[in-house]
Amino acid sequence: MGNESLRKAAISGLMYRFGERILAQLVSTIVTIILARILLPEEYGTISLVAIFIAILNVFVSAGLGNALIQKRDSDDDDFATMLWAGVLIAIVLYIIVYSMAPWVADFYSKPLIKNVLRVMGLRLPIAAINTVQHAYVSKRFLFRLFFLSTLGGTIISGAFGISMAYNGYGVWALVTQYLSNTLIGTVVLGLSLKWRPRFYFSFERFRGMFSFAWKKTISLLVNELYEEFRGLIVAKNYSIVDLSYYSKGKQFPQLIGNNVSDTLANVMFPVFARIQDDQTKLKAAVRRSMRTSNYVLVPMMIGFAVIADKFISVILTDKWLFATPYMRIFCFVYIFKPMKNISKSAINAIGRSDIDLYTNIAEKLIGGVTILIAMNVGVIYLAWSALVTYIIGALINGYINGRFLQYSIKEQFADMASAFGLSIIMGIAVYSVGYVPIDNELVVLSIQILAGGVVYVTLSALFRIGSYLYLRNTIHSMLTRTKVTKENFC
Repeated sequence: MGNESLRKAAISGLMYRFGERILAQLVSTIVTIILARILLPEEYGTISLVAIFIAILNVFVSAGLGNALIQKRDSDDDDFATMLWAGVLIAIVLYIIVYSMAPWVADFYSKPLIKNVLRVMGLRLPIAAINTVQHAYVSKRFLFRLFFLSTLGGTIISGAFGISMAYNGYGVWALVTQYLSNTLIGTVVLGLSLKWRPRFYFSFERFRGMFSFAWKKTISLLVNELYEEFRGLIVAKNYSIVDLSYYSKGKQFPQLIGNNVSDTLANVMFPVFARIQDDQTKLKAAVRRSMRTSNYVLVPMMIGFAVIADKFISVILTDKWLFATPYMRIFCFVYIFKPMKNISKSAINAIGRSDIDLYTNIAEKLIGGVTILIAMNVGVIYLAWSALVTYIIGALINGYINGRFLQYSIKEQFADMASAFGLSIIMGIAVYSVGYVPIDNELVVLSIQILAGGVVYVTLSALFRIGSYLYLRNTIHSMLTRTKVTKENFC
């Protein structure tokens, strides 16, 4: 694939991926809001706790294996078949462990319902093993448009299942059904959309070759997941399931926005970085463009959301969730730093240095572990603050790695973030001021705040001719023009 073809594939992939994530998360957010208004915080707390265990175990069947397939230059159908069956086997072993440990987990948290919920939700693991290889196949071949059908299909149908069961009084099981069916339907739809069909083939030699990359990536992700979820486990044990529900709900929406922007860009750019891994100049330019773009999009969303957090919770989720407000504001600032980490990790992994990713991740989490030990017995809110401290440290560590291996210094990285932060602070002040308009209807005020934030940010971007704004505007315009020309030629 030539440079221009690679650039077009990357841009097309980003547009499809962002479009898919925006539509899917729009539906998912609507479903989440409806369920939050129906169900109780305690029911959400139970699912949040079980989801922590599943998320940790899912690392063993997810990104490590998938990333190894993407990173390998010449991975073929035999490689994909090998990693698929390796993942399925690992998932089955893990499910046996989940099934066996479920009674112990229920006793430890003094909540009998957890036993059956954990055993049912654990069925997601073998499904995720298949889905991971499917995603690697799509990413490797830049077929990101296929995510549209699978993601939207899973989100819409599972959401309908969840809402229907919640209205009929199934409580926790409404969330369990939504959780499982989302993964299952997405995997089935994506499988039907792909021309690729897995063969009953396994090669120890091929597995061994890719495993040298995969195990380091898996351990790195496991360390990250254990650290990310450890706070939730502490909240549930040291405090209560209800406290966990407020903590998790406060984290949910900032995480939703942060992951959709940062993870989507990192996932799409990883195969791009892998293609140009031997050309440091092109790699640095691609990383820098990714950093600028993700910050330009993510920073205003996070700052704006932090400003309207209390009104958003009161109007959209109802007052029973107001205790989640301070957590929501803290996690908005936590996820601001995610692009600096994720894009750096993608670039480092693309050049085959998953060992560097592992070592830096362990160092970051050791520091984070100290902050958790300090905060764990002081209060839940201090655990959230400790997450912010650790994310900032992690961003600085990864910034240093960028400078060391990509010649992209921390000074350059912060310079690339400056315009987004400056405009976002001005926008945040405007959004906060609009909150005092003399209108009794809070939904109307909230809508005006969101609209005002968007208008102010885009207007300032155009006025000061911000590079990322011009790049996105020209990219979208060229894609629309190309689509129009294609349609005219077709007609």
